[in-house]
Amino acid sequence: MVLVVSPARSSTGVSMEFGSTVARLREGRGLTQAKLAAKAGVSPETVAAWETGDEFPSQEQLLALAVALKVKIGRLVEKDEELMLRVIDGTETYETAVMALVSVVTATCAVALVAVSSTAPESTQLAVRITEAVVLIGLLVLLFMRRSPTARRAKAFRDALEAADGSQTNFVLKRRAGRNTRNVVLQFVLGAVIAVTLIVLLGVIVPESRLPWVML
Repeated sequence: MVLVVSPARSSTGVSMEFGSTVARLREGRGLTQAKLAAKAGVSPETVAAWETGDEFPSQEQLLALAVALKVKIGRLVEKDEELMLRVIDGTETYETAVMALVSVVTATCAVALVAVSSTAPESTQLAVRITEAVVLIGLLVLLFMRRSPTARRAKAFRDALEAADGSQTNFVLKRRAGRNTRNVVLQFVLGAVIAVTLIVLLGVIVPESRLPWVML
């Protein structure tokens, strides 16, 4: 009898073969989820989550899983490679767009604050409060973006592909995803713009401090 396991659909809606691959290999070696978990150093619930697609292992867990199943890491992820690359590419493109939006907003706030402080000093305090709120929201958006489930999944996929091919770097992954280094360069530039803007804002908000200008 041939065991057919359909692709698992994760809690994020990404349909993958990884879970069914793990289940097939585990059952082919006569292992229960509990026994595989013991060999891989994780809980049975974690193995179950991998097989259903609710979770994806970290790089260390993936290595332990491959050792426990006596296969190469590439065997575990080969059927999902293109999908994983698309997720990585889509996630980083989205992150670049969000960073661009935050950089534009913070730069606009900096220009507006400088203009208000020069033309209407009596309104400077109000402008400072508004700017502080906008900047705080922008930084929280960036923090949430980096820690979102989608970002964590993209990182897990990137780590998995790197583990499957030790010579493969982030740069190679980006090229294979069809982006070369465009998003990498854009994120670096946008990050620099945001950093410089925050330093300028600090100099305007705390004019008696020389620290911002020293930092520049």
